[in-house]
Amino acid sequence: MQKQSLAAEKQPRFCNLCGQPLVGRYFRHGEGVVFCSACYASRPRCARCGAPLDDAATSRSRGQPSDSPPLCSHCYRSAPRCASCRRPIVAVSYTFDDLSETRPQRYCESCVKTRPRCDVCRVPVAPGITPLDDGQYRCSLCTTQMVEDPHLVEGVYQEALAAFRQIVGSSLSQVPHLEIVTRLQMGGVRRLHHNLVPGGEEGVGGHHVLGFFVRLDGTSSIYIERYLPRSVLLGTLAHELGHAWQSEYAPQVHDLLICEGFAEWAAHHVLVASGHRAMAARATRREDVYGRGLRLYLNTERKTGRDGVLKLARGSLS
Repeated sequence: MQKQSLAAEKQPRFCNLCGQPLVGRYFRHGEGVVFCSACYASRPRCARCGAPLDDAATSRSRGQPSDSPPLCSHCYRSAPRCASCRRPIVAVSYTFDDLSETRPQRYCESCVKTRPRCDVCRVPVAPGITPLDDGQYRCSLCTTQMVEDPHLVEGVYQEALAAFRQIVGSSLSQVPHLEIVTRLQMGGVRRLHHNLVPGGEEGVGGHHVLGFFVRLDGTSSIYIERYLPRSVLLGTLAHELGHAWQSEYAPQVHDLLICEGFAEWAAHHVLVASGHRAMAARATRREDVYGRGLRLYLNTERKTGRDGVLKLARGSLS
C-alpha cells in the first residue's frame, strides 16, 4: 500500500506551462518539465531543443531582435554565447585562430556573415566597436593587448632582439632601424622595395603584411605596422629579424620556402621563449609557404639541431 501511495504522489497533476490540471495525455521534456497536450500543440517551440516555451520565455523572445531564435529558459541559460554579439548560439558556430591562449571563442553565423572583421585575427568585432583612425578594426581581445606608445613598441623590439640573439646564437652586425608605419604606408613600402627583399614577400598570398624588412645601400630597416597586439608585434619583429639575419649571412638565398620558413622558425622560438606557446603554434597549422616553411625548419631542427637549421637557412644543407 505504501509503495502504491508513493507512486501515486509522483504522478504529475498540473501542466508546468499553463498551470491547468493534467487530463489525459501529457508530455515530459528536458529537466522534468511536464506540459499538457494543448500546450504541446499550440505554444511556440524552442529553436534549440524543441520544447514548448513557457510564458517567461515567450515574453523574452518578443523583446529580442527579429533574427533572435526563441529559446526555452533552460537553453537560454545553457546555450553557448557568441563572443561578438553575446547572444545564444542555437545551431552553427564558428571558431577562429584568435589570440586567446586557451580555448578559441565561438561566434554565431549572423556575426560571421554581417559584422566587420578584426584586421589582426579576423574574428567578427562586437557591435559598438569603432574603427581605428586608419579604418582598421580591432576585436576586444586584440584591443586589450594593443601596443600604441612608440616607446613601448621599441621596448618590444629590444626584447625580440635579445631573444633572437639567444636562439640563433649570433648577433647581427647591423641592428635594423625600426620604423612604425600605418597600413597605408606599409603598402607603399612594399610596392617600393619588394624586389630588394631576400625571399621577396610580394605575391606570397595577398595577406595583410604586418612587418617588412629592407636592406638598401648598406642600411637595414624593419617597418612594423602600428597598433599591433603585443604577442603579434613580438612575433612579427622576430620574423623580420630572421630576414635581416639571412640578408647578412645568406644574401644569395632567394627561395621563398627557405627564407620565410627561417623567419617563421625564429618567430616561433621567440614566442615560445616569451610564453606565447598558443600563438607560436598557430603558424604550424598553416598550409601556406609560412606554415610549410616553418614545419620544414622544425623537422630539420629535430634531426640535426640548430646547426642544421642555420645551414638550411644559408642554403647549404643538402
